[in-house]
Amino acid sequence: MNGQEFAAALTWRRHLERGKSFFVDLLQGQLRSSLTCLTCGHTSRRFDPFLYLSVPVTKDMSNVTDAIGKYLEEEVLEGAEQWHCEKCKRKVNARKKIDLWKLPPVLVLHLKRFEFDA
Repeated sequence: MNGQEFAAALTWRRHLERGKSFFVDLLQGQLRSSLTCLTCGHTSRRFDPFLYLSVPVTKDMSNVTDAIGKYLEEEVLEGAEQWHCEKCKRKVNARKKIDLWKLPPVLVLHLKRFEFDA
């Protein structure tokens, strides 16, 4: 078991200690969030439980997997969204990535059908 797998398993176990139930067993999964500094390469990872995924839907999508793929796309944090790197000790541009780490038996999706247009 590598370090990430151990951290994920420990986070999941602590979560289950606080609220194990039929719904948790059936509907809850785990996400891995990674932030990587574009200056020094330092990466910070977190493992978080989820009950549902709120995925974006656009007119050009024809499959649910397109929406899940869009949700999981890597994004760059820059400008007002910069991340504070622990190693650089300042705000920097960074890559943000979310991965599905542990899937539940039943995956609940919230389809975000609307876009904000200023």
